[in-house]
Amino acid sequence: MRIINSILISLVLSIQVFPQSKEDIVAKINGEQILRSELEKNKEEIMMQYLETNSQLLSKPDFEANITKMAFDKIVSETLIKQEAEKLKIKVTEREVEEGINEVKARFSVDRSGKRLSPIEREKFFMDELKKQGISFEEFRVRIKKDLMARKLLEQNIKPKIQRPSEEEIKNFFSKVIEIINSTTDVPLNENNIDYVHVANKLKEVFAERIRLRHILVKFEKDDSISKSKALEKAKYIRERLIKGEDFEDIALKESDDKASSLRGGDIGYIIRGMLPKKLEDHAFKLCPGEISDVIENDFGYHIIQVTEKKIAEKIKYEDIKDDIENIIMQQRFADEVEKYVNSLKKNAKIDIYDPKLK
Repeated sequence: MRIINSILISLVLSIQVFPQSKEDIVAKINGEQILRSELEKNKEEIMMQYLETNSQLLSKPDFEANITKMAFDKIVSETLIKQEAEKLKIKVTEREVEEGINEVKARFSVDRSGKRLSPIEREKFFMDELKKQGISFEEFRVRIKKDLMARKLLEQNIKPKIQRPSEEEIKNFFSKVIEIINSTTDVPLNENNIDYVHVANKLKEVFAERIRLRHILVKFEKDDSISKSKALEKAKYIRERLIKGEDFEDIALKESDDKASSLRGGDIGYIIRGMLPKKLEDHAFKLCPGEISDVIENDFGYHIIQVTEKKIAEKIKYEDIKDDIENIIMQQRFADEVEKYVNSLKKNAKIDIYDPKLK
């Protein structure tokens, strides 16, 4: 399945560790245990990939079963590739291992509140995370080495087989993507068009009219008139302070009930049409940069919003994204070859499944 391959080809370096527990074993691949916690993490990752492409998939009755099967297939594929890399004794230098470790450490440059960390703080955050997940640095280093061996195995065996797409193939891909973007109705998602839909959605984000938004939220209890009245009074008072020139970021940090965005001064990033509840969206796209909105009510509470940046929609030109499309087609071909390679490994593999849902 395409989404499995698209995740597989990157062989993401990770520090995720799964607790050893006999009752959590869902399968064995050539004797190697696969834990339920590992399956659940992969399910979550794949679900997020699909929801980025089409959130309507959640409503399908077989969605959960399909995601579970795809997550297990992904685990089987990655495990077999890593086992084959060890069997073939694929060489990885100490320098490559160090670079792989630094690649993971770089993801710890910002803490959970969004604060940028110094090198010393980043190292502590990274080591704390290892400790929290019950893994020593040496164990982590071994995992990184295995990931790199698997990645190198694919590069040696798969990459030489990949042919670059012709100009005609790139243009055909572009045409299909533009057709999806210009469609006035939702395009049904299937195995044949998932790549086109995914690219179309990404291009919409990049080229569509978009605004950068920050907000302050004052929550209230539903069906509680006293709670609503107090929240509205507070929201109006906050707006008055903003109109008089008080700093939006400072007030958001102290007063907003949206704790995630309040730590960033109320910033919720770039927004395109369709991402916000309609009432909020209608107000947001009418604002000029720097302008403070009226108090806006929705099911979450009372909002005060401010647009900090506004970018007009841009025309999507073939010349601007030709190289990106070429790379996408190359990745598709790489994924197809990986799938063939994994299927050949499966023929000689012993896969014992203990969870009936995976059969």
